[in-house]
Amino acid sequence: MLGGDNVLGDLDTIVADLVRCDVLAAATRADLESLAGLLIPFAAPAGTVLLRRGDVAEHFLLLTSGRARVAVGEEGAQKVTGVAEGSILGEMALLRGTRRSATVTAMTETRGLKGGQAAFTRLLAIPGVLEKVVIKARQRLAADTAPVPVTLRDGTAAGLRPIYPGDQHGLVRGEPLFSAKTRYQRFLGVAHMTPALARYLAEVDYVDHFAWVAVDSADVSVGGATYVRSASDPALADISFLIEDEFQGRGLGTLLMGAIAIAARRNGISRFCADVLAENAPMRAILHHAGIKWEPAEAGVVHGSVAVPDPGKFGIMPGTAAALAAVVDEMKIRL
Repeated sequence: MLGGDNVLGDLDTIVADLVRCDVLAAATRADLESLAGLLIPFAAPAGTVLLRRGDVAEHFLLLTSGRARVAVGEEGAQKVTGVAEGSILGEMALLRGTRRSATVTAMTETRGLKGGQAAFTRLLAIPGVLEKVVIKARQRLAADTAPVPVTLRDGTAAGLRPIYPGDQHGLVRGEPLFSAKTRYQRFLGVAHMTPALARYLAEVDYVDHFAWVAVDSADVSVGGATYVRSASDPALADISFLIEDEFQGRGLGTLLMGAIAIAARRNGISRFCADVLAENAPMRAILHHAGIKWEPAEAGVVHGSVAVPDPGKFGIMPGTAAALAAVVDEMKIRL
């Protein structure tokens, strides 16, 4: 296990290392110096266990050099991801007041900074850091969440889970699965799924911007639904859907409507609005079932708003609704 006293470091060296950490990229020199005095540098060879699943959370790590392996779950059924320098590790358990849920092991020779509760409190007090840490923690939670099982109208098994940043690569690679017409209807005329657009869709905060991903039996994404809270009215959110051509007309959009309604309700949203191409009959039909009222917005586009509907109207059974609500609540990370 990591001892934390492997290396001695002066203030300037620690501050220089802190600048390389993602969550501290915009911090001032004064803030970095105030944090540096509470941190202990460490160095660890490849194979060292940096954090162990099940341990009481007493510290966090900032990885400033090297790569590490994060394994979530029981031995034999683990989900493994890699993290690079600039990452924060161990913050999840500190945020939630729980034991560690993952084992982190150095993949290469690794250097970093170790801090206890006092350092974590100081870290979160730096302007802008709390929001970044919480969003990253939510993204990790989403990546570790098992899909909630659902059944399409034709009996096909599928699953719903929150989107996570890694999905942006799948959105770009999976563009051929969506016809030009589907992309046109979803993005109001955008011809291609660009990396920038995919990143915007995938990197959400799970409160003001939430997205469900639908996956097939092979855990491949086949569609999704998103809401984005209005900046001027916190009770209002814009919603949209994207469904792979092969899965259209099979009830997936209906289930996604129910799921996004659950997420909205759990996060304090009471009304949906949407801008839809007038020719986009499938999405208009789903929203019509919710009771939306349409009005012309611009050439070829209609705008509407509606109260967030009852998920039960969209085929979400009580057990499924409870499971989806639990996932949404998990993403909140109560501080």
